Amino acid sequence: MHDRKDRIAELGADVVFVAFDEPEELRTKLVAGVALAFPVAFDPERGSYRAWGLRRAPWWRIWLDPKVWTTYARLLASGQRLRGGGKDALQLGGDFIVATDGTIAYARPQSRDDRPPVGALLKVVAGLTKMG
Repeated sequence: MHDRKDRIAELGADVVFVAFDEPEELRTKLVAGVALAFPVAFDPERGSYRAWGLRRAPWWRIWLDPKVWTTYARLLASGQRLRGGGKDALQLGGDFIVATDGTIAYARPQSRDDRPPVGALLKVVAGLTKMG
């Protein structure tokens, strides 16, 4: 997202991240050393997660997934350090685009580490811009 900030601005869009971890925990563990380009809303009670239909994954879907361990191994082999986890590694996120009229133009709850490419999200936003 960060490297597409200019394109997002060109489209007249805004990005907001929602997190349930406490702000200090988020700063010191999850995004330490990362320059955040967009605002973060904090929802420790996860009301927005429930409202948007974002579930928790069963533990086996995350921790027994070979993709998870392959990703960790690749990060470590490239010299990166693993960031500390948040308070609930099983809470799934999602990606949503809300049109200016308040309708949901795109909704994709996560089923595991399967975020859509930023380019795909920008195409949806660009389509809304052409329509509006």
